[in-house]
Parts: sequence; structure tokens; C-alpha cells
Amino acid sequence: MDDITLLRTFEPVVKFTHGELFFPSAVDEYVRRCGLWLRSDKGKEQQLVPVGDLTTERLAQYAEVPPGQTLYLRFVDEPLDPLEYQRWLARPDRPVFRAPGRLTRVGILSRILDSLFSLSLIVRGQVPGGTAAAADEQYRAMQQQDPRCVYHGRVIRDGGYIVLQYLFFYPMNDWRSSFYGANDHESDWEQIFIYLSDNGAGEPKPLWVAYASHDFHGDDLRRRWDDPELQKVDDHHPVVFAGAGSHASYFEAGEYLMGVEPPFLRPLKVGLIALRKFWNEQLKQGSTEKVDEEVGALLSIPFVDYARGDGRAIGPGQAYTWSPVLLTSETGWAENYRGLWGLDTKDPFGGERAPAGPKYNRDGSIRTSWYDPLGWAGLDKVAPPGLAVEQMRRQIETLDQQREALDAEIAHTRAEVRRLSLEVQALKETSYFKQIHKAQQDQLFAAESNLHELQRRAVELTETKLASQSYLGKIEKDDWGDPQAHLHHKHPPEPPLDQQARIIELWAAVSGGLLLLAFTVLLIFNSGRWYVWVVIVGLAFAMVEATVRRRLSQFLLNTTIVLAVITGLILIKEFWYLLLIVALLALVVTMIMDNLRELRQR
Repeated sequence: MDDITLLRTFEPVVKFTHGELFFPSAVDEYVRRCGLWLRSDKGKEQQLVPVGDLTTERLAQYAEVPPGQTLYLRFVDEPLDPLEYQRWLARPDRPVFRAPGRLTRVGILSRILDSLFSLSLIVRGQVPGGTAAAADEQYRAMQQQDPRCVYHGRVIRDGGYIVLQYLFFYPMNDWRSSFYGANDHESDWEQIFIYLSDNGAGEPKPLWVAYASHDFHGDDLRRRWDDPELQKVDDHHPVVFAGAGSHASYFEAGEYLMGVEPPFLRPLKVGLIALRKFWNEQLKQGSTEKVDEEVGALLSIPFVDYARGDGRAIGPGQAYTWSPVLLTSETGWAENYRGLWGLDTKDPFGGERAPAGPKYNRDGSIRTSWYDPLGWAGLDKVAPPGLAVEQMRRQIETLDQQREALDAEIAHTRAEVRRLSLEVQALKETSYFKQIHKAQQDQLFAAESNLHELQRRAVELTETKLASQSYLGKIEKDDWGDPQAHLHHKHPPEPPLDQQARIIELWAAVSGGLLLLAFTVLLIFNSGRWYVWVVIVGLAFAMVEATVRRRLSQFLLNTTIVLAVITGLILIKEFWYLLLIVALLALVVTMIMDNLRELRQR
């Protein structure tokens, strides 16, 4: 089966959210509408190729980027001005996206962090306003010339697998401007992988799929083909739910809460985790199972990735179908061009900078997913079924050989221990050989310890062999166990909001700003007991928050416990000497009673 046939046989179905503006395209028209720019190490920008003169063949000639300089494409020459932008918003055929406020799902601290994040965009390099709208106009003009829905595909054979890599190119990532997400940037490259068996006989069978999704990596990127959460069309085509604007890939339809954790808050996170564990473990106020995740969410800037799947669907059996483009070592623009595929905003956090191409990272190094697609998804340690059965049989044979050799060594070591023991007993009978007796005693101890270690290893080999035989029996029957056993962190979509969502939305929208305003007023008036007022204001806002979210009783209970702990600490501070005397008296009485009880039992 040739590479294109393999790609077509298992090509995915990608489902988008209603309101999505940009869909997977061929790169040719995009490149033709871009200019190629070079930024020097001193920040000076120079246009190397003007708009209209650039082609993918010419782009492939720019294989080297001078040290300290940046090579990048520029898709939008000028963003829409405010009047043009309003006309674009009023366009009757523009799909309208609606969603509940994302801040509804998070606490008040996260909402304050979100406000600070928005302020950070002022000083960071960011995609100018109106760029997404201008990119949409460019994209619609592209569609007039080339309306195809395109994936760029690669086929790699490695480690007993046939790896199908599907790459999707989007002219714009408008997550921030269209869907209240974390970033905007010109162009977007996304990818998924399908891993097939490569046994050399018969048709390859699909074993695993892996979807690129934000900050997830390794085992958490992939699902087994028989995973019930992996949706398929005609049992050959996995379904991908693409995030609105971000184009990240998900296995289930829904709304995914994402968090960007500011690095400067990590020390605070460590302290809060310790405090929460004390609260849960010692005071029995909740479970410690997800403390790290909960505290991480508390100190993260919240975003929602909408992957509803209620918009356009592309793939087999859908209204829109794929036009594949095969990538090979002869595809010059993918193999050679190491620059960025859109505007370089110089954002130090990288979120608003355009990505590099399918092969390279922004620094010009080759992507792990390109040169090691097995390791990228944690599959380098997982043998495909045919090889796994053979390897397990060989492993059992190896365990038998190791046990046979170990039994011989145990017999020899036991004989040596017994010989040394007899010598030690003989030397012990005579006082003239104390030095020799001590040396032989040390040898006996060492030999005896070695014998115990060998016997422990023998038990391990036996247990390993029994487990291996049991596992071999299962995989010979094609029973591979729980399809999600390899997952470390699952990220399910958020549950739908209840009927009180509108009230929570309103409170979430205004509470962060009101709290900052209240603290600002306290700072201006600088009351002598400002810290008391800070506590009062904080408690008042927390109480309203708990009331709106129907958690008032839990809030009052927690507040009562906190006040009790504070009261206890104050009492200890004021009357520590009396408490020390009482504790010593209690200790003395306990000791005397225990001793008298022991005397009575004789």
C-alpha cells in the first residue's frame, strides 16, 4: 500500500466549533500573499521578498537564518481600522459565536490574574487589533483561488510501526480576539498521528492515535484505537474536535478549561499546596486527591478552549472532504525554510509570535514530533502487538535461564556459607585464634548477606516469570487491558453550567475589578488599621462569591475553623507557660499511673 493510500485510508474527521473562521488550507496561496522579512539582531526590519513575488519554491531557498536574526512571513500588511472592523463585524454571513463568560468557571483570584494578564499585553509584543479580521478577508480571497480543505501528510516507518502524520495549516490563530483565549498569531500548524502495525504481512492495523493539544506531552497525548472515548467514522477515521481559534485537538466534544500559570507564583503555589494538605489531612476538611491541580487552577490565568464540534466537519462522510498533499524529503519549503510562518511580534513569552513550520521550532531546531514521532507520544517504550508477543516469549526464556544460573549460584554460595560457619565454630573453641576467628566471622557475615540477596533475587525472578506468563496469556488472546491505563493526567471537558450561570457570569465579570478598586481605595486613604479592613473586604467578597455559587454553608464552616485556629494560637501565645505546666503535670500523672498499673499486674 503506497503512502497516499495509507493516508487516505485512515484520514481523520475534524469537527470545528460554530463561529470558526479559518480552516486547514494548502500553503501555496498563503505564501503568495505574504512578504518575507528579516529582522536584524539590532531590531532593524528589512523586506527580502515583496507580496506577490514569493512562492513555495522561492521560500525553500531560505534555508539559513543568520545568527541572532529572525526570518518571518507577514500575511497581514495592515490591520483593519476601527471603521472597517465594525463593517467586518456587521457582515451578514459572519458566523456568530456565543458562550457563557469563561470567568464564571474560576475563582476570584484567577479573575484578578486574568486582568493582570490582559494588562501585560500592553507591554508585550502582540498581534495588532484588527489583524484577525484582515486575515479573514485575506483567507476568503484565498478560498476563491483554492477552496480545498487540505492536510499535509507524512508516512514514517520506524520501530515496528507505520506512522501517519497529518499536518493542518491554518492562516490565522484567532483564539484571543474571537474566542477570548490566550493568544493570537498569524498562521497555525497543528498535527495528529495515527500509528499502524508494520508486520510486513497483510494490511496494517491501527493501534494508537495521538493529538497535539497545548501543553500535554508523552503518554497523555495518545489513545488506543479501542478506547471507547475515541470516536471513529466507519471504524477507520478518528474524529478530532478542534479548539475554536486555537485549533488544538481533542478526543471529546466540549469546553476545556485551560490555565496559564505565571512562573513568579510558583513559590506561593508550593506554600498553598502545603497549607491545603494540612487543612485536608489534619483538619479532615476535604480530599487531598487533587490538591495540586486545584491550587494550580487557583493561581492560573483561565482560558476556555471551545471544541464543541457543532460547526463545519471535514473528512470522509462529511460535507467537506480532504485534498491530501504528501510531504517527502523533496518538499523544499517544509524541509528547508527555518523561519516563522507569520508576523514576529517579539513577544518574550512566545504566545503572540507566529510558529515555525512543520519541521522546525522557532529557534531553528528540528521538532521532536518530526524526527521521533514514537518518542513524542511515549510510544518508543511500547512494542506493537506482534513484536510484543515475541518479546514476551523471549523474556520468559531469559528469566528461566537467569533462574537456572541463579539456583546454581545459590547452591554454591550456601555450601560456602556452611563451610565458613564450621570454620568459625572451630576457631571459637580456641582462645589462641581470636584474630583469625574475627576475620572468618566477617567473611561469614558477608557470604550470608550475599546468600540472602541471591534468594531475594530468586523470588523476584519467580514472581516476574509468573506475571509475564499471565500477561503473555492475555496478549496472545489480544487482551491488552485497560485502554487508558497509560494516562497520567486526563483533561475532560467542563460540565455545563447550571441555571444560575447568568448570575455567576455577572458577578464574575465585575468582582475582580471591584475588589481591586476596594484595595486601591484602602491604599489611598491609608487607614492606621488597613490590614483589618483588607481582611474585612476580602471576607465580604468571599462571602458573596460563596453565596452566588451556593457554597455559603461550606464557607461559613471553613471560616469558623480558621477563626478557631487563630483563637487557639492567640491563647497559646498569651498563656503558653500555664499550658506548659498543665502538659507537664499530665505527663507526670500518666507516667505514674502506667507504672502502678504494671505493678498490679505482677
